[in-house]
Amino acid sequence: MSLPYNPALDGVRALSILAVVLFHCDVPGARGGFIGLDIFFVLSGYLITSLLTAEYRRGGIEIGRFYAHRALRLYPTLLLMVAVYVGLAPILWPADDRWLSAVLAALYVYDYALAFRELAYTIGHTWSLGVEEKFYLLWPLVLPLFLRTRHPVRWLVSVFLAVTAWRYFVAMNWTWSQAYFRFDTRMSGILLGAIAALTRFKVSTRALAVACMVLLVLMALPSLPTSHQTEAVTLRITLAELSAFVLICFAAEHGRAKFLASRPMVYAGRLSYGIYLWHFPLVLLLRDTQPLWITLPVTLVFSLAMAAICLHLVDTPLKRWRQKAWPDGRRTA
Repeated sequence: MSLPYNPALDGVRALSILAVVLFHCDVPGARGGFIGLDIFFVLSGYLITSLLTAEYRRGGIEIGRFYAHRALRLYPTLLLMVAVYVGLAPILWPADDRWLSAVLAALYVYDYALAFRELAYTIGHTWSLGVEEKFYLLWPLVLPLFLRTRHPVRWLVSVFLAVTAWRYFVAMNWTWSQAYFRFDTRMSGILLGAIAALTRFKVSTRALAVACMVLLVLMALPSLPTSHQTEAVTLRITLAELSAFVLICFAAEHGRAKFLASRPMVYAGRLSYGIYLWHFPLVLLLRDTQPLWITLPVTLVFSLAMAAICLHLVDTPLKRWRQKAWPDGRRTA
């Protein structure tokens, strides 16, 4: 089961990955670009909930098929990146415990590992994949319980508020890293995306303008010192999630929006997963030793090239094989 293709949502992906890359490259004016991940989380919640809800209403969720599709979509590129890291780590990152890092990334548990331990961060950016993977594992099992209630959106809003309050509690009583990295504290954005999928809010141009302005301000704000991260993992994340909610509702309604659905934005959005995986280890090698005018373009060219290779030589052939091996009679688009 798949959904009608919406190019504007790929445009949202492109904006999100650009914010993350600029942030990791220490570009002035993008020091709050980590909020790009909050947009990704809301978008994931929207897309997967839309997919599963449509399947549920057509007769039931095929959980095994869903898991297999997710694994074939996400695992090959991840494992390729991890394999390259393991091969190069003795030369480029000799201080890393490369096998531990590889296992944590491959098992999608870097989120909790970083929350509770001081670890090598070379491929630690895979923590966000751990957050999403736990959602993929749990949501096909939990979503039907919400859909069987009389008011599923009310229940989801209640859970979103509870998770948000839990993140605030963790940030204020324990450490910012526990509040920032863990699935149980970061699934609030994913839940908000699920709410967007079930409500299909109509967004006015004024609301969209306000949301975009908030995201730009959040992106421009500098990162806080490590010892004072409470505000960054509480109010700042909540504002980013709510703004992303508005942006994604708009993109869902206006799938052909001129800017978001333009060819460059759509293609960059299709490459966003690969860009995210490949850019970060290179950034760590360059940003402390090279000027920005070298770090940024080299990172962009390398990650774009590797993402394109993975998309066209790994993901696309696997997708074609999957469609032949597992034909879906309920496919809509």
